[in-house]
Amino acid sequence: MSITRYVKVGEEETFAEETAVSTETIDPESAEIDPVEEDKMVYPGMSGLDRIVATGVYSTEGSFTLPMDSDVAPLFFKWALGGYEVEGDTDSYTHTFYPSTTPLMDSFTMKVGKDIMEHVFLGNAITNLELAIENEWASLTVETVGAKDKRSDLDEDSEFTEGDVFAAHQVTIDREDTDISPDIDAMTLTVETGANVEDAQGPGSRYPQRSYRGSMVVNLEMTIGFVDESDLQRFWGGNDGPADNEVEESKYVLHIGEDIALTFPRMIYMSSTQPVEGRDHIVQTITARALVDQSEGTEAQGPMIMDVTNSKESYHLDDLTA
Repeated sequence: MSITRYVKVGEEETFAEETAVSTETIDPESAEIDPVEEDKMVYPGMSGLDRIVATGVYSTEGSFTLPMDSDVAPLFFKWALGGYEVEGDTDSYTHTFYPSTTPLMDSFTMKVGKDIMEHVFLGNAITNLELAIENEWASLTVETVGAKDKRSDLDEDSEFTEGDVFAAHQVTIDREDTDISPDIDAMTLTVETGANVEDAQGPGSRYPQRSYRGSMVVNLEMTIGFVDESDLQRFWGGNDGPADNEVEESKYVLHIGEDIALTFPRMIYMSSTQPVEGRDHIVQTITARALVDQSEGTEAQGPMIMDVTNSKESYHLDDLTA
C-alpha cells in the first residue's frame, strides 16, 4: 500500500533552498501550512475604483501536530532553540539543546503529501512549540512561518521514522527535586521564538530572504485542583496575600520517559486563577515563566535546556545529510 499523506522535513543549508535530503518522515494528526492570504496588491486610487493590481510579498505560515517522540521531535527543538551539542558513542548519544543568541533562525524544507501531489514548503522557521500533556498522548504542535511553496510528485515509498512515542502518564515534573506530578491534572509548555520573515521581504524579491530570531519566551501552564493554598502562596510570595518585594523562584525538570529531560533553572509564577463555577470542583490555573540562570560563577543557562539520549549519532546538519 502506498502512503499518500505524510510530512517530510530536512534542514536547509541555505535559507529557502530545498534540502537535498529529507531526514525525517512523520505522520502528524494534522498539517495546516498555507500561503499567507492576500498576496496581491490592489492600488487604492482616489477614484474609489479597484483598477490597478500587482503581485505583492509572499510567504507561508501554519502548524502541524505530532506525538512527542524520542527521535524526531528533538529536531524541532533544535531548530527552535538554535544551540546544540552532542556526546557519546556506540549507539548511545546524549544531545543537549539550548537557546542561541545568533541573529538568524535555522530553516528547513517541509514536504506534505496531499493525496494527489506533494506540497513543498521552503524556508520554514519555527515561531512556536507547544507541548501539551493531559490524559492521552503527549503531543507537540509546531507553528511555522516560511518563504514560499511549490508542487512536486508524491513520494509513495515513504517510511515513517519516529522513535518511541509517549503518553501523558509517562511524563513527570519535579520542583527542586521533588515530584509534583500527582498534584497536576494537565500542563502545556510553550516556547515562543519570535521568528520573523516579514522584515526580510523587500527589494529584489517578493519572498523572504531570511528569518530573524526574536525574543524567546518559555511558559508552563499547569492545571491543578484547588485543594490547598500552597500554589497560591507561591504566586503571592507570602502566606496571606501578595508580598511587596518577594518573588519565589524554583528549578523545574520535566521528564518525558526515561531519556528526555527539559530543565528550567529558574521559574516563577506569573499568574494564578481559581474561578468558581457552580458545583464543579475548583480548577486552579498557574502560568509560570522560565528565566535565564546567571548564578555567580556559572555560565548563563536557560531559560530551558533539553537533554535527549537516543541512538542517533548527531542532529548536526552535515551528519543529517551525509
